[in-house]
Amino acid sequence: MTSPFHRRIAALAILCAGTLFPACNRTPASAQDPESAANAFFATLENGDAQGAYNGAAFGFQAAQTFDGFISNARDLGLVGGKPPVWKDKQISATEADFNGTLVNKIGVPINISVSMTPDGNAWKLFTLKTSLGSQDAENHFTLVGKGTGFNDVYHQPMPSPRQIDILVHKTVADFNTAIQTANFHNFYESISQQWRDGQRMTGDLAAGVTEKILKDHFQGFMDRKVDLSSIAYLEPVFDQTPQINESGLLELIGHFDTPDYRVNFSFQYAYELPFWKLFGIDISLTK
Repeated sequence: MTSPFHRRIAALAILCAGTLFPACNRTPASAQDPESAANAFFATLENGDAQGAYNGAAFGFQAAQTFDGFISNARDLGLVGGKPPVWKDKQISATEADFNGTLVNKIGVPINISVSMTPDGNAWKLFTLKTSLGSQDAENHFTLVGKGTGFNDVYHQPMPSPRQIDILVHKTVADFNTAIQTANFHNFYESISQQWRDGQRMTGDLAAGVTEKILKDHFQGFMDRKVDLSSIAYLEPVFDQTPQINESGLLELIGHFDTPDYRVNFSFQYAYELPFWKLFGIDISLTK
């Protein structure tokens, strides 16, 4: 029997994919085939190269846990040295691909596998990985945002009003834009939630912490291209998903702004720290 896992709740930050940035100007054949990319991830595990599999996953996947955490889970589940998956269900779009299937692990036990792939840089990469045994629901042992557990009522907060949500989104974008305009993420880093910085939720759940350097390094492409998001201050956000507080008690705001030059896609998560909602995860990407 495998040892129990700690569900990890962490924040994500994924740099844009597309044609806007130099790194995205060339798209290799593998980037056009998310299924091959998913198969390559498991083939690398099958060959015993867990480090290679981890290094080849999306930034958001790596941000969810250290390599030590990943290899611990992968070994407990018998994925390292296991057989490649057989996909039973596939859903592929231009921005995401989801695959569900089964694989036989190292000791011959069938495991249900559910993965999502995302364009990351110039290739499709694994973004989430869920597993389960038998008829059990798949769980996020490896991903950034998993099911919340034991979330104390003291941390449950009422849904902010539409006006408060609008202010929250605009403030996040404005603070982020100031950081990339000045090439200085210190004030932006100071504004995010203490839980994200510490790498631990108030519930006691572990999270992947973040540093000022990680944020700056990750969004270097925005600074290199001199992206300016100041026009968003005069625009209304369009929400692609209904704002919600998820099972982990995080406020999720997903949508976009249409500027004259490009669409600014955003996915923000906020953790409540009395008396404010503070940023716990950020995903901003630009598309033509």
